[in-house]
Amino acid sequence: MDPVVFFVVLTSIYGVMYFFDRFFKSCMHYPYDAFLRNTGLNVNFMSLHWHSSASAFNRMLIRWGSTSGSSFTRNFLVKSFNMGVVLSFLLLPVGIILLIITIFSGSESGTTSAAASASASAATASTPAVQLEILLPGVNLPLQEIGYYIATLVLCTLLHELGHALAAVLEDVPVTGFGFKLYFCLPLAYTDLSHDHLNGLRWFRKLRILCAGIWNNFLFAGLCYLLISTLSITMSPFYIINEYVIVTELTPKSPLRGERGLKLDNVLTHLNDCPVTSEDSWLECLQQAQQIRLGYCVSSDFIRLNDESIDISHHGADGRLQCCEERNPNVSCFEYVEDITVDAPAEIPQHVCLNVRRTLEDSNGYCRTGACPQGYCLRPMLHNRTSILVFKRQNLEGQTLPPVIYVGQPRDVLRTVRVSGFVPHYSQLSSAWPDAWSLLLKYNVVFSIGLALINAIPCFGFDGAHITSTVIHSFLVGRVEEHAKRDLISLIITSVGSLLFGLALVKVAWLSLLRPLL
Repeated sequence: MDPVVFFVVLTSIYGVMYFFDRFFKSCMHYPYDAFLRNTGLNVNFMSLHWHSSASAFNRMLIRWGSTSGSSFTRNFLVKSFNMGVVLSFLLLPVGIILLIITIFSGSESGTTSAAASASASAATASTPAVQLEILLPGVNLPLQEIGYYIATLVLCTLLHELGHALAAVLEDVPVTGFGFKLYFCLPLAYTDLSHDHLNGLRWFRKLRILCAGIWNNFLFAGLCYLLISTLSITMSPFYIINEYVIVTELTPKSPLRGERGLKLDNVLTHLNDCPVTSEDSWLECLQQAQQIRLGYCVSSDFIRLNDESIDISHHGADGRLQCCEERNPNVSCFEYVEDITVDAPAEIPQHVCLNVRRTLEDSNGYCRTGACPQGYCLRPMLHNRTSILVFKRQNLEGQTLPPVIYVGQPRDVLRTVRVSGFVPHYSQLSSAWPDAWSLLLKYNVVFSIGLALINAIPCFGFDGAHITSTVIHSFLVGRVEEHAKRDLISLIITSVGSLLFGLALVKVAWLSLLRPLL
């Protein structure tokens, strides 16, 4: 669905629900209120709220983790949540260091993004430093991927809260409620626990509950990463992987459209002399085409028969040497690249004007240094950022198709052509399915790790604040006897963490959101 259509439809749905909510509350007050109480729903302006008393939810959790259940399951979960406590303390310095790097780094190019960052990083030569970044659809994430964004947030937050609830049941702490809030398209989940029972636990048992959400997110990120790593195995019965790429989308303004251009489901095998075996190699080949000017091995007979040179003293408007008629878009000036291994004088002029398509079709291969097994090495004289791209292709049945020749900028190809590394074995299958699955897994890896890191930091509103308070009250009880002073120490530490998080948030918001708009 188009992103604009998505927002319009979602806004309309919220508007209709809010209108009928006001209408029913005024005309059918008691029946409608009873319906809302029974279902736990609450409709507000551009938001929905669902809350459950968790009776059914509690029963399910009790079956998993209560003492009446399987002792093996209970012991396994207890040991697992023990590892979650250790992980949370290990993530604390990592999160603080990332915040400090983000705040004091002088470069704005060292941010990393989520699932779509693979294409951007492959298109740049430098390796960025690891920092924090706000991920927002339409700003630094493609707006078309907002469905993945919402689904990932829902899944990650639900698993986070499920960790708290399950650990609470293991420690015999009642789960008094479970809820879900949707602010326009931003989902949030929460778990209500009995504070009296929670505060009555010993410090390590309490930490198991507080750190369980972080542990769940970390485990889920590991599971998604494992699924990504094994995609080549799990998809191999249905798709050809890491051999070619298939064209999955051509934007309406793509210069590769047309009768002699690329078509959907074209299987690309080479870009110039660069083999295309995956999406990463596709990006590398485009980058190579922009950086390296290839020559073509052309026979002397072809040059003599097709040379359309004009007076070479003529120069183009941009100062380049021009040996062709500028009004003819099908020809280009080619420069002879001398072969230093041959002493004999060349039989052709230094500059010749040739038809680009016929020259490439008649050439015997590519050359870089002037050496050709047959013929002479001719290099086209083009604008600085203009390249000649030859796409070698075939159909899904493996039949070779005529190559597509494009003269233009590689970045236009990158922006308007989408490819997939999953080439289907059968025409009934679509490359969009494994692509969507892979993208969803990548989103879940990044968001789960990010959620775990943020919750490990001592910051108001996150698990780190409760973890810090528990540690302070447990380990300083012998040295600081007054409860109020321990609360003050915990408040100071959490305030410092919140300040660092706030400063990092302001800087990232400035670099990612506000500065590009100015």
